[in-house]
Amino acid sequence: MIFGIVVFSGSLYVMTFTGIKILGAITPIGGVVFIVAWVLLALSIGKITEKS
Repeated sequence: MIFGIVVFSGSLYVMTFTGIKILGAITPIGGVVFIVAWVLLALSIGKITEKS
C-alpha cells in the first residue's frame, strides 16, 4: 500500500515541480498497486470474519 502511495503521489509531485512529463506514465502503475492493496486488505478481512 505504501509503495502504491509513494509511486502515485510521488510521480505527480515530481512531475509538477520538475516538469518531467515521462513520469505521467508511471502514475497509473502506482494507482493500480494502491487499488490492489485495498482489495487484498478487504479480502483478508473477509476471511478473518468468516473464521470467527
